[in-house]
Amino acid sequence: MTESALPPGGTGDDSEASPESRLWDALQALAAGRAEARAPLLEELAAAPHLASALTSLAVHCAGSPSARARIAAHLADPKWSIWLPLHLQEYRTALPADARFHQTLMDALADSGWAQAHLQALQSSADAGVSAARALESDLEAIAEEAAGLLSHLPAMRARITSTLHVLQVQALMRAELLLGGLQGRKVLEVGPQEGGLLLEMIRLGADATGIDLGPQLQHPRIITGDFLHTELPGPFEFIAATAVFESSSCARGEPDSDARNNSPAVLKRLHELAAPGAIVVLENVMFPIPFTREDAERAGFEVLRSRLPAINLRTGGRSCALKRA
Repeated sequence: MTESALPPGGTGDDSEASPESRLWDALQALAAGRAEARAPLLEELAAAPHLASALTSLAVHCAGSPSARARIAAHLADPKWSIWLPLHLQEYRTALPADARFHQTLMDALADSGWAQAHLQALQSSADAGVSAARALESDLEAIAEEAAGLLSHLPAMRARITSTLHVLQVQALMRAELLLGGLQGRKVLEVGPQEGGLLLEMIRLGADATGIDLGPQLQHPRIITGDFLHTELPGPFEFIAATAVFESSSCARGEPDSDARNNSPAVLKRLHELAAPGAIVVLENVMFPIPFTREDAERAGFEVLRSRLPAINLRTGGRSCALKRA
């Protein structure tokens, strides 16, 4: 689809009667000074079951420059990847400027950030303030659409690296490491829970001095140590530590009983800090549940929380990622 084929402010794949289209039309009308559009806009927003995700969905379906719209529309038209990479549930800095809140699902993180509610309250405050409030919201939605298009620019490279032995979470971890470290050649790295060994073998192929630690490895390899991550002696310190779908079967952060010692958040963070060299990067990628500690927990343990600009590709929308740097 060419840019010229796209109507301004539309994806080219929505009917005019779609909820996003109605909401966008009302928002643009109010932003243009038509005060009568405020009531239908508020009515549409009030009907949204999840306000924050309704607004991010509005952004990715209707906002953005022509080039951003073309890239987003192509993604939304892809029946598989539009589901595997839901654009309305991403870690947008516009909506989550200070804290990614990776201890929550993205739906909950967006809701609890207060971003959407603040916009709604500004629109509700008075008729006189409605136009400026609509313009502020429109500006944020345009920014989110541009962020979404930027995330999609990474997708072809990520898709190209997924193989029968390297799954999507491992690719995400690997690409975060490369973005943050500039490559793994000659670096000392640790993978927690290598399982079949796909990521570990790929890091070795890329020139890393890689070690794996796993309670029950499914691959017998001289670089894989059988043992408990928390207590087994390991040849650290490491410059990069990765764990994909490891620390998510139980979580103190979700208020559940911590039945598995490997998922005790303070102990995990303490051990990661012990094994990480100064300046080392730690990447956790979860597929089903959020990260089992907060940003504040990580900072108290001696880590800086990083914001790496990669799309969150999860087969289940509960999974979250985090990238930490040892101080």
